[in-house]
Amino acid sequence: MTATFVCILLLRTPSCFSQQETQRNAVAAPPKSTGRLTSADGLAPLDQRPQPWRRRAEPILSARTTAQDWCRIVCYSPHVIHHDGRFRMWYLGTSEASRSNNIVMGYAESDDGFSWQAHPNNPILTSDDVPWGQIIQTPFVMFDPATQQFRMWFVSGAGVTKDESGKKIVVNDQRLGYATSPDGIRWTVHDKPLYRSGRSPSIIREAPHRYRMWMGSTPDFDVASSGLYENVYEFQSVDGSSWSRSEQPVLQPAAPARSVVYPFVIREDDAWYMWHGCHVDGGRFELFCATSKDGTHWHVDHNRPAFPAAEGKQRFDSRYTSTPCIVRLKDRLLLYYSARDWQTEYIDGSGRKRRDGAGVYSHIGVAELLLK
Repeated sequence: MTATFVCILLLRTPSCFSQQETQRNAVAAPPKSTGRLTSADGLAPLDQRPQPWRRRAEPILSARTTAQDWCRIVCYSPHVIHHDGRFRMWYLGTSEASRSNNIVMGYAESDDGFSWQAHPNNPILTSDDVPWGQIIQTPFVMFDPATQQFRMWFVSGAGVTKDESGKKIVVNDQRLGYATSPDGIRWTVHDKPLYRSGRSPSIIREAPHRYRMWMGSTPDFDVASSGLYENVYEFQSVDGSSWSRSEQPVLQPAAPARSVVYPFVIREDDAWYMWHGCHVDGGRFELFCATSKDGTHWHVDHNRPAFPAAEGKQRFDSRYTSTPCIVRLKDRLLLYYSARDWQTEYIDGSGRKRRDGAGVYSHIGVAELLLK
């Protein structure tokens, strides 16, 4: 049976990474997609702001309703592919605390992409499986038909450590890792990290020996808080293991956005789209979408989100829409995302009442966008 998924596409590779080629936030007019659904002013759906996503009123997975003990506080960061007629999701969680480095990975499957069954033996990947790291973060999975294996790029390391005041970051150890699996459940983790600074890899295989990746990375490897959440770089590789980084970031925040995190890139017709999250005013975090003609020079309007937080503070995604993952089907796109509401108090793994002023990543949502 033929697999359908968004991460393996044929396209053109840029010849090199020069400073001019990676000029951030290029101001050229964004390309237009050719989806048939258009707005009153003639814009195709992916070029509208906000984009015309139809979101579900309730989360598809939630820490507040789960029957599994491992993700009763945090449930977030989904990565979904459609393979062999099934939707497959890898997602993260913890039952320790909202700001925990003890983040582990679970797995779920679905027939339709909306109703999900969590694997009975979750979590399927923990720090015990990573010889060089503690946290598990931001997985990206593709199926390789040549090897008949699932390949996963993810982030691990020691995680974030702050000083006694709890405000200054003294360690922010997040590195790119790699693992393979015959079934998406049993993973073999590479014994060393692939890159020394990373957050949320998004990968496209252009050809058997040509890969491109967009990922948050710190410009200064020796400074703990030097811009991991403000700089998205483009990377290239011949095998998906050894990566070279562009000289300059290809995307950085522009006011009113204060960050660019969690890039996810697809090519749709002759245009490229990079969904990413940004901290904005009012304690919110919303998804924006940059556009490009080549995947290297990006145009973005950080005044207009593509997928904002929902209106009304009772909604599960009324504060954060985050960690986007796009699945391309025949005539539509599915957007899987992490969400926070405005609830700030929770009970930690020791039974203590705790508060996270920014909210807790408790929910995973889905939205649908028709292209025809």
